[in-house]
Order: sequence, then structure tokens, then C-alpha cells
Amino acid sequence: MTNFFDFQTDKVIAYSENNSTEFLEHKFNESTSFFEEELKDFIREQSKKGNPNAFYWYSPTFTLLPQSVFKLHDVSSYLNLNFGSIKLEEVATFDMLHSQSAVIAYTLPRWIKDIKDTYFPLIPLKHQAGQLIARTRGQYSDFVSVIIYDSSFVLTLLKNGKLTICNSFEYQSETDLIYYLLLHIQKHELSESTKIVIYNYQSNIPIDQIKGLTTNFSEFDQFQFEWKSKNEFYKTILCV
Repeated sequence: MTNFFDFQTDKVIAYSENNSTEFLEHKFNESTSFFEEELKDFIREQSKKGNPNAFYWYSPTFTLLPQSVFKLHDVSSYLNLNFGSIKLEEVATFDMLHSQSAVIAYTLPRWIKDIKDTYFPLIPLKHQAGQLIARTRGQYSDFVSVIIYDSSFVLTLLKNGKLTICNSFEYQSETDLIYYLLLHIQKHELSESTKIVIYNYQSNIPIDQIKGLTTNFSEFDQFQFEWKSKNEFYKTILCV
């Protein structure tokens, strides 16, 4: 069956995990006239294998805030404060992260919401960053994860089991990424038992180069690194 659909800015991936893992990718161009119809056809065809458990989406336009201050009618305002006005072709939405008493507010293209609401109204749509937080709850005391995308990465940090950071950062080079990671590790004085998990979400990321860069900093020597593929990332957030 199709476990879930993963939406990106120029493609959607149908992920299936049966006896063997399967990725089926459909690329699209929003500037073309019929991209939504082609996308709907792809989703309908893949859904014949079984209804998906979730739709996932990643956008660097997200913000994390405590549940105690969250107000549903202010979702757009939270995002406007950090990122400016939401585009007409986008909508603001949110995921409740009850395990961390937090909310992740984010934007997504209007057409994704329309497709989901029309064909799969009961299936949840979730931001990748929020889902990773939810799935790692209770597994670690001190924990850092980095999900590497083409031009941005998401850094999540837990200290003493409490969510401290979940934010996206743009980067120009792999060195930028390493410096951001080192800065936050030092700032929060993480223990030697801290596990650092690096998810390589894009196949074109020079992950070996990033591994090599970490060995240039003695500050990383005390930490345990795990380097995981896109498939392992999907298994981590899989809703089954």
C-alpha cells in the first residue's frame, strides 16, 4: 500500500513500504496549465494500492510556539511576524504537538490543501519537522537532529527531554551548516551522551564532505553521530 505522500515544491513522492521500499516520484511545474490535474491523476492512481496514512509537507516557513499562547485565529499573524505577509497562493495551517505542549504553524500551497480536503478529508496533513519531533519524544534526553534539504536545513534540539529549538536555516555551503550546528551545541552545553542524527533528505547533498568537516572540529569528538538516508528519515516519521 501507499503509506504516505510527501509533497515538495516541485514534486510529490508516493512512499510504499511492503516487502521492499518503493519511491514513486511525480515532478510538476506550477506554471503549467494542467499541473493540478496531472497531480490528481498521480495521487488517485497510487491510492488504488490503499489509502495513505498521511500527507507530509516541508516548508522553511514555519514557526514553533507554546500551546499556552496559541490562538487558532492568529495562525497567520504568527507567521506574518517572522516571515512577512503570506502569499495569496498559500494558506496558513498548524500541527498540535501535544507531547511537547507546542504548536508548529506553517504555510503550504493552497492546491495541496484543496487536493487533500477534496479526496482525503480524514487523512492528516503534517509538517515534516513537527512529525519528527512527535516521533522522537521520550527516546532521548539530549538529542539533536538535522534534516538537510537543498538550500535549507531544520535543526531540532532537545535538552533534558525538553524541546529547546526547532528552526530552519538557509545555508550557502556545507561549512555554514557545520558552524550552525556547533554554535547551538556549545550554546546549550549538551552532555556527552547527546546523540546527533543527520538526515540526508536530498540525494545530491555531499554527505561525505559534511562528515569530513565534522572531523575537523575537536568539539564534536565527544558526541555520537548517526548518518541516515532519506529512506531512514521516512521510516522515522512513518505513521503506522
